[in-house]
Amino acid sequence: MLRAILAVTLLVPPGFAEEVKPVPPFRTWGNEAIRVLHKDLWMPKEKLYAEKAVVATGKQDHPSFMWGVGVQLSALAAAAELEPDRFLKPMKSYADEIQAYWNDHNGIEGFDVQPGPRASDRYYDDNAWLVLALAEVHELTRDKKYLERAEATFRFVMSGEDEKLDGGLYWQENDRRSKNTCTNAPAIVSALRLHQLTGKKSHLETARRLHAWVCKNLQNDEGLFWDNIKLDGSIDRRTFSYNSALMIRANCLFHEITGDDSHLKEARRIALASEKRWIRGNGAIADSGRFGHLLLESFVELYRRDKDPHWKDLVSRCLVHLHDHIRDENGRYPNHWERRRPGALKDVTLLDQASPARIYWLAAREFGAD
Repeated sequence: MLRAILAVTLLVPPGFAEEVKPVPPFRTWGNEAIRVLHKDLWMPKEKLYAEKAVVATGKQDHPSFMWGVGVQLSALAAAAELEPDRFLKPMKSYADEIQAYWNDHNGIEGFDVQPGPRASDRYYDDNAWLVLALAEVHELTRDKKYLERAEATFRFVMSGEDEKLDGGLYWQENDRRSKNTCTNAPAIVSALRLHQLTGKKSHLETARRLHAWVCKNLQNDEGLFWDNIKLDGSIDRRTFSYNSALMIRANCLFHEITGDDSHLKEARRIALASEKRWIRGNGAIADSGRFGHLLLESFVELYRRDKDPHWKDLVSRCLVHLHDHIRDENGRYPNHWERRRPGALKDVTLLDQASPARIYWLAAREFGAD
């Protein structure tokens, strides 16, 4: 029998056998990123994370801005899904402590940029990220209070919509001069996730309305998305990877919910254009990590649906480059993910450390490793 197997094996032409590539140790890298981040930025008295810390002295400044809070909560959620014994309790605790940022202003409640009491300075995109993070916390804990908080947060996000420019969401509550993809795209994904969790058709209708508006006003011919449109109709044609990333995820969710293959086709089109625009041959990402980790997450979401190994290989290559060539010798990450200046980082920011932690854990969940 052994001879027969060997004989058949020898008859297989070179290159026909499927190559089995070792999976990088994404879980180990995710654990490391969270450990270093926690050491540098945890504020035990406040039970929150600092916005920034000086590495040499350990001096921290104020609690993190809300954008970093959302990414860090999502990183803890991704870790808790794989290692609940270690991360479920810290995730729940952090999700509860960030209520310090909750602010009622003009009769509308939402997360502020900093803990109160203070004058309101709320951003609609910050709150959309919290909807997504709280939805994950709810799924992991099955505690309805987190779903209720996600829906309350989404109500604030949608308070940023009006009839000017025929719809769309503003970026900032107190400065309504532009309607931005960075608000509308995560709001679409938030609406779709809430539809999945609650079954409410109103959320699906909201997602469809916002999706149509963004594609009409802010998508270019390549499939990528511009940054914003101002109330005078002028368009800021800069492109950032996270804007297109969230529209990839939106189309993936539309496909999952409706079964309409046109959405999966569109997700692939945007993803291929995004790869061409931001991913270098060596796996470097030509953008800030706070944007780039969301692009990689969108590739993971696309892989979950089409099972094209291209996306798995692409994400793996990017993360190996990130760990081996962008991370400094002490396990800390700079803002930009295309190239790193020599030497250890002198200070760290929560958003820049939580972003790699989040995507490492997602890769570990989807692709497996250690």
